[in-house]
Amino acid sequence: MTTSYSVSSNLYVNIGDLEPGRTSHGVKVRVIRCYRKPSSHKADPDGSLEMIVHDAIEDRIHATMDYSVFKQKQMEIKEGGLYKIKTFMVAEDMSQYKTTNNPLKLRLFYLTSIAPFEDNEFPTSMHKFRNLFEFANDIAVDNFQLIDIIGRVVSYQKPTFVAKVATRRMDFKIANTEGRELGCSLWGDYIAPVLSIFEKEDSSPIILCMQFGKITRVFGEIKVSNTFHVTKVTINEHSDVFKNFLDGMVGDLSGSQNHGIAEEVGDIYDLFKENLAQMRDIKTLTSMQEKNKFWVDATIAEIDPKGGFCYSSCRRCIKKMPMDERNRQCFHCGEDNFTYTYRYKIELLVGDSSGCATMMLWDAQCTTLIGKTANYMKQLSEKAGTRIPRELHESLVDKRVLFEVKTPSNRVSKDIPQFTVSRVAVDEDIFDIYAKNYTPTRGSTTDCKNQLIERGEEACSRIKKGKMKMDDDEKLENATVADEGLNLIEGNQDTGCEEEKEDEHDEVADVVTLKDLKEKKNGGSDAKYSSKNKKQKVKQDK
Repeated sequence: MTTSYSVSSNLYVNIGDLEPGRTSHGVKVRVIRCYRKPSSHKADPDGSLEMIVHDAIEDRIHATMDYSVFKQKQMEIKEGGLYKIKTFMVAEDMSQYKTTNNPLKLRLFYLTSIAPFEDNEFPTSMHKFRNLFEFANDIAVDNFQLIDIIGRVVSYQKPTFVAKVATRRMDFKIANTEGRELGCSLWGDYIAPVLSIFEKEDSSPIILCMQFGKITRVFGEIKVSNTFHVTKVTINEHSDVFKNFLDGMVGDLSGSQNHGIAEEVGDIYDLFKENLAQMRDIKTLTSMQEKNKFWVDATIAEIDPKGGFCYSSCRRCIKKMPMDERNRQCFHCGEDNFTYTYRYKIELLVGDSSGCATMMLWDAQCTTLIGKTANYMKQLSEKAGTRIPRELHESLVDKRVLFEVKTPSNRVSKDIPQFTVSRVAVDEDIFDIYAKNYTPTRGSTTDCKNQLIERGEEACSRIKKGKMKMDDDEKLENATVADEGLNLIEGNQDTGCEEEKEDEHDEVADVVTLKDLKEKKNGGSDAKYSSKNKKQKVKQDK
């Protein structure tokens, strides 16, 4: 079938063969989605006509045309229809939210020819569904790639008015054929037609398909919501897509008991409202000894580069696996021919007006904040030859975040506490609730970095004063400690937080080195160690 659409002339090509900048191309495509997008500029009141199309080998591309030009053509474009398109510009797709994986888009203008044609053998690929199982296991996904989902509606909440954006939102849940659930939201004009179906007293299952939905995260939970204009929502449509889903559902779903759709009580933000009493600042959290979880409002000052930002793991069991292409079996789950994936593990220096701390974040929390997968960031890092890619730095530094942390802290030193983060929140509605019920204590990131430098200087000063009163053996033992104090100051000037965290192996190595040096000195050896040689010996043994 593909060969029948191989280009016999230079005019019609497959989407994958399009070249940026040329206007002499032609493509034969099926329209997946066609919609009008309003313009935000007063000079262009008509907006644009947007289309997502696929070719004979099911490659996709986004196309756009001024709506005023489309009206002049006096033609009709139907979703699912076949069209020959000639004379257009191929340009880079600069949209924030991507409707396809193609980095290019088509710009159509008045001279563009759009003509319908018929071919019963041309493939139909109107959807590319994502498995809800992936979201349930929090596999890293791209927040800016729009997706298709389908599922049975199991519960919903009454619409609520969101003052921040002056529109309504309705939350509901859908389940896949195996019963795994996923949270969804609809905004604005998308609510009314869907809610009228939800409220009907009908025992038959409600199957909902959301085309080009947006992935969002609230409290680390993955949800899918509509984007305005491009998203298409259909319910119980008479098509093969819905029939195939119904055929694959587990068990007998006839009857109201199995239908399972019910109105939920409460709002998605009730959890945060209930936990407002658990808000603390960094200084208070540092002194706490009880085992509990608290929320803290802080600003990210820097990424600690010592530990990198990700680790390689087994894609199936997500446990850490050293990258080795010769290894074909996971040490943990025993999976044969397994594949590697990268997952986030990042230490962040954060601060508020009361102090500074480091936050240990894992894959789920990092993906919520960054919106990109660790695999994507690893590719950028390798391409740029840097330990921390610039895009990762720009995604996190100076960002305001509500962290849910576990107490007591894991102290790295006397000066800087470290907390393990269980959840993060960056939703504007959450910040509104927080601002109305709690007095913010956020400080600037500069204050945080300066505090760290001052603490490093104080620690170094204490070491120097104590060093003058010690005997020769104690001088030797604390030479390394003094160096670490100086390194703390130098490191903080560059990164804001560069603490030396020794593991057990390093501590043992230090003890052995000091013991060897003392025995050599007490044994009357003629070998004399200068201060420089002593430091070099300690570092070598480390």
